[in-house]
Amino acid sequence: MGVKVRFFRGTWWVVVHHQGKRRQKRIGPDRKLAERVAKEIRAKLLMGQFDTVRETETTVPFNHFAQEWLRTQIELPIERDVRGALSPRSRDIHEGNLRRHLVPFFADRDVRKIRAPDVQALHDHLLGRTRPLGAKSIEHVLGTLRRLLGFAELQELVAENAVERWKRGLRLGRRRSAPAYRVERENVLDSEELNRLLALTAGDSPDHYGLVLFLADTGARLGEALALRWIDVDLEHGMACVCRSYSDGKYITETKTGRGRTVELSGRLRAELQARRPDLFGNDTPVFPSRDGGLLDPHNFRARVFDRLVRSALGPQRHFTPHGLRHTFATLHLAHGTPIKWVQVQGGWASAKLLLDWYGHFLPSEHHGFADALATALAGAQTAPRSYSSIFGETRRPRTQAPTRDCVAPRAGLEPATRRLTADCSTD
Repeated sequence: MGVKVRFFRGTWWVVVHHQGKRRQKRIGPDRKLAERVAKEIRAKLLMGQFDTVRETETTVPFNHFAQEWLRTQIELPIERDVRGALSPRSRDIHEGNLRRHLVPFFADRDVRKIRAPDVQALHDHLLGRTRPLGAKSIEHVLGTLRRLLGFAELQELVAENAVERWKRGLRLGRRRSAPAYRVERENVLDSEELNRLLALTAGDSPDHYGLVLFLADTGARLGEALALRWIDVDLEHGMACVCRSYSDGKYITETKTGRGRTVELSGRLRAELQARRPDLFGNDTPVFPSRDGGLLDPHNFRARVFDRLVRSALGPQRHFTPHGLRHTFATLHLAHGTPIKWVQVQGGWASAKLLLDWYGHFLPSEHHGFADALATALAGAQTAPRSYSSIFGETRRPRTQAPTRDCVAPRAGLEPATRRLTADCSTD
């Protein structure tokens, strides 16, 4: 008979030997808690009040379990550069959700006893605060809780993830709904508004005109544009390799999807970059630097440059962010009939489905007049043709440069500049 406290695989355990049986229970990263549990079990053994099966199921406080989850599942993979680990920015988001919302709400409640009604109570609490969170912020908080309870499920502490059970309950009896998020009209610019913003930027802030034009003409994320180096740009062939991101003004990471891509540069963008390109530059020289030649801080750019330009060009009441230029890129291209796959690859969206979920409502609304197309084009055909043009008799214009999904080694026969560009990007 005995009770011991052991440290194994990054966590503390209480091991009980009683009546020829051995039971062990994981406590968490708190040694003092494990010792207190062991002391209580010893006292019950002396009093003859100990039930081996029931008593070893000790409480697992939410606050201690959350610290263990954050450390072992989020921070350690980042520190050790494990493939598939979250970005440092994602780590900051999860840590903030725990510190500001989840730990204050659940405190030391037993993780094993969290059920779907508790998730509903958390949702109502976040929505009923003096300063209620928005729908997207609440989704982020619940996303952190879902990951945490998923780890608890993996450790066999809970039989079912309470967040997933709660979401299934919300969907019962409802029709299949539209995507959870979609870009609204106020978050994009039309052609006239975009031209007005670009013209004002060229006149009032010429040092930042190239950056704003790059965001508008490539659909790149702001962090991707700020991490772009001159070695990644091939002006001769009108291409740029987007394979890094300057995340939150703190970290150089891979792109959001984890894959690099080659984007095409418009004629006006190539001319602007050609005028800005220095005669000599190093491998890490940014295309859009700060005043001291380093990486431009995205927070300063938004607050001190972009917001001022938006107020001047679009009015003082208009709220528009640099990420809105990415939305604008997608919506204008879709509205003008640009092939969806090209837009998806150029902007780096994970899939064409995701692109349509977010921006499909901006597509042209002509949905009639095509009922006889197949009957006319396929009269006598036994199998479906392979190409869209063979069905409808369209002549598709040739593409001058086929974009690639990832930055990979090119085929033999490409020009030396192209080989150098893609090789540098593939090894980054």
